Amino acid sequence: MQATMSEIDRLVIEGLVPFRNRLTATFRDKHPYLFGMASAAMAGKESKFGVQVTEGGRVAGEYTLHVSGVEITHAEPGRLESGVQLPYVGTIKPYMVIERSSLERIIGDEAAIMADPFPAMLKHLPDMTVKFLR
Repeated sequence: MQATMSEIDRLVIEGLVPFRNRLTATFRDKHPYLFGMASAAMAGKESKFGVQVTEGGRVAGEYTLHVSGVEITHAEPGRLESGVQLPYVGTIKPYMVIERSSLERIIGDEAAIMADPFPAMLKHLPDMTVKFLR
């Protein structure tokens, strides 16, 4: 029997992942030198980044984003796992905690974010918390 996706699963898998990949493409086009440096640093690396979505402060969904280079290849629901290999630092395990309404607002602000990513994302940063797994 196939499990059905929850609304939050759909928001992350069908909303956040494609949005983030479109943002990556826009960043590549608008800031090719910065993108080139980030892309070179992550080339050939497989990473995982966790996302925890909350509703009313309670955990509503946990996800592992699988990243190849700088592109998200897929999101794994029901699992909060992370591992990013950094030169000179080793492996760090970051994950983002974000309220569902904030995530919906960010995805809904796509036009402004794509037009000018840095200032547009700055207004959303206070809605995101980055934590680290042990």
